[in-house]
Amino acid sequence: MRKVTDWLLFFFMAVSLPAFSDDNVIDEVVWIIGDEAIYKSEVEEQYRQMQYDGQRIDGDPYCVIPEQLAVQKLFLHQAKLDTITVPDATVFQQVEARINYLIANIGSKEKMEEYFKKPVTEIREELANVIRDQGTVQEVQRNLVKDVKTTPAEVRKFYNQLPADSIPYIPMQVEVQIITLNPKVPQQEIDNVKARLRDFSEQVNKGERDFSTLAVLYSEDRGSAMMGGEMGFVSKSNLVPEFANVAFNLNDPKKVSKIVETEYGYHIIQLIEKRGDRINVRHILLRPHVSEKDISDALIRLDSLRVDLIDKKISFDEIT
Repeated sequence: MRKVTDWLLFFFMAVSLPAFSDDNVIDEVVWIIGDEAIYKSEVEEQYRQMQYDGQRIDGDPYCVIPEQLAVQKLFLHQAKLDTITVPDATVFQQVEARINYLIANIGSKEKMEEYFKKPVTEIREELANVIRDQGTVQEVQRNLVKDVKTTPAEVRKFYNQLPADSIPYIPMQVEVQIITLNPKVPQQEIDNVKARLRDFSEQVNKGERDFSTLAVLYSEDRGSAMMGGEMGFVSKSNLVPEFANVAFNLNDPKKVSKIVETEYGYHIIQLIEKRGDRINVRHILLRPHVSEKDISDALIRLDSLRVDLIDKKISFDEIT
């Protein structure tokens, strides 16, 4: 336990320092963990990869991701102390599998390079570093808990020995009141999204770009974007009405639909194939985004309401 405790007490702090003192800043140090630095470019690369994989991020990515990287670097520091390494052959095998997966889903090596905005050699090198670090962290975690053995019976015994008044009561149902503030999306933002979609449609209709390539690069539905925007065969009942009404009226696979507004955002659609009462289409989704200032103003307003509620200056019913 001594070694684990010492490791957990390993000093780390968060800072924001430019990597260079002149005006041409190439990168920034956003966190320092002992002697290790986390750079802004690392955070942005991790964020882009998480978006591609469709991973949900709870909170501000520029807070959440540095914390995740900080924990990872703590594990990597412990790996150096314990001389834990991952075999190069294992790393190489996983890198090649990942590269082949990306090419298969994006469409080609060239499209993959366009998406990540770097050559395949650089992508391969970065993947090797990520996979090596992930494997090292997993090995450290295994070493930390390898001597911990707890059975379900021991867990039940532990909780049965707790005083009844120390175990919180959790009701099966609760009734709550919620205050929600939805900042309004500026009309200019909506117009910009529509303009981008019209530009995509024009490029596809003129044969200048493939719909699937544009979907991989720009669609905000990351699940279908990895498949070039393809949704697979679905029935009309599986789609929101606004989307279904347009999609099922498409007849020319070479043309792109008009812009469709749904609860998810704005879409353009391209027909792939119809089979009876089922259809397979591609789509590109873009969402208008609320400005950071409007979000900040809404949070300040909610925080002010919370203070007034705690101080009993107002009641919940008065607000709602």
